[in-house]
Amino acid sequence: MNKKNKNKGSIISQLRERIESTSIPLTGIKEGITDQELAVLLGELEIFQLELEMQNDELSASYQLLENERAKFAGLFNLAPVGYFILNHIGIIEEANRTGSDLLGQVKTDLREKLFQSYISPHHWELFYSFLHKMQSTITKQSSEIVMLMSGGKELYTRMEGIAVLDIYTGKNKFYVTLIDITESRSAQQKLMDTTHRLEMTLRASGTGTWTMELGNNKLFLDSFSYSILELNAWDFDGTIQSLLDLIHPDDHAVVRRSIINTINLAEDLDLEFRIVTASGKIKNISAKGHQVNSEAYTAYFAGIIVDITERKRLAKISDDLKTERQKLIMSATFDAQEKERSQISSALHDSVCQILYGIRLNLQNIQLTKNLKDDFDPVNKLLDQAIRETRELSYELTPSVLRDFGFKAGVREMAQRLNTPKFTINTNIHSSADNIIPEVQLYIFRIIQELVSNSIKHAGASLSEITVSQSDNFYTIVVRDNGAGFNQDIEYSLSLGSGIRGIKNRVFLLNGDMDLQTSVKGTTITIRFRTDAYLS
Repeated sequence: MNKKNKNKGSIISQLRERIESTSIPLTGIKEGITDQELAVLLGELEIFQLELEMQNDELSASYQLLENERAKFAGLFNLAPVGYFILNHIGIIEEANRTGSDLLGQVKTDLREKLFQSYISPHHWELFYSFLHKMQSTITKQSSEIVMLMSGGKELYTRMEGIAVLDIYTGKNKFYVTLIDITESRSAQQKLMDTTHRLEMTLRASGTGTWTMELGNNKLFLDSFSYSILELNAWDFDGTIQSLLDLIHPDDHAVVRRSIINTINLAEDLDLEFRIVTASGKIKNISAKGHQVNSEAYTAYFAGIIVDITERKRLAKISDDLKTERQKLIMSATFDAQEKERSQISSALHDSVCQILYGIRLNLQNIQLTKNLKDDFDPVNKLLDQAIRETRELSYELTPSVLRDFGFKAGVREMAQRLNTPKFTINTNIHSSADNIIPEVQLYIFRIIQELVSNSIKHAGASLSEITVSQSDNFYTIVVRDNGAGFNQDIEYSLSLGSGIRGIKNRVFLLNGDMDLQTSVKGTTITIRFRTDAYLS
């Protein structure tokens, strides 16, 4: 304590000497100031010094805090995903962030003191001036879509947003503007518009209208082309499902109503055809298809298409009528063929079997006259054997009973055995599923194979023939191959002469199949292909 007082006394003495030695008059200081008064003054000065040091520490801390905040917001300003610009009242750029300079393809320092308008497409200057005027005349944020010019003259579609702020130092407005690159979204929007336009053109070209139906409120929305399909005026349709039901033909009314109810209640796809009666009394056939669309943003609804199929129905009826007429012609041709076949049977029996039997009768008459019975029955037996053999051959040619009794596979094999000779061999490979072919088609195929093998024997001079019948997926494939001399003339010319190939081709046509013929001096291969569910059409 004594040391502290001693130091304080020393300081007071020094302070007194400095006051007395100064040549500057000190107003307000009394002459003959006491040490006690100087001590009080010194204490006050120390307090002032302490307060100043504390204020300086607070100012330093505040400055550091402000500097940290400035650095943080400067980082946010420069690294923001949108471009920021500060413009003065005439549009000169005072500040820009890094994103903004990158959008314009410029160096940040080069943007300062430049007119912002110089980076805007001339076609959008008027739009930009209108944008500035709106910011000046209101305190709310304004926005506009404006095309900017990047370095190199490349255009950039942007959404510009901004607000005017009064500068307290100049008393004039400053404009705080943000730029967002919308080039990609603009391109996607344009593509969507183009796609929508093409879809509308496609739907219109195909005679297709569109409709939507909201669930729960009985509301139905039609596009303009649907109105034309239904021959409705927009002011005559109140947008309800009942109004649509009123157009439907009475005979189809119940079916349509039930289908719509099931569609709404069970969320089933809508697919129905019905007739409507237009305001002019014309009956039109309509096809309507649709399905439920679920959306998180909107209530579920149904959307679909509507098509006028009146002409399609008319053409389908004509096609059915033609098919019926064709079937009648085929039946008529079949009956004619049956009559022709019967005539051939009659001729064959008369010219062959009857002559043989006539010879037997003559031989029996001769026996009766001569009374000589020794060895006279041998020729009779031979003739009878020949008659039986030829009758069986004739019966097989007319209708192969083995085909009817044991199936297609057995019938083809039996034919091959009958035609096999020491000079001509037939090999067969028949898939067992061929027995499932309907009998009428089996007979057609049998006749085709029979004709092909006969051609190999009679015309090709072949020594070997191979018959293959296979199944793959929903098709049967028949291949008949021989090692004969092939065709010695043009195939089309052979068809024009009425050869057996034309008959085969006609049978294949009736089966809705196709035939491929490959021929050379080494042999002929004919491939026939038809569906497993083929029938005589």
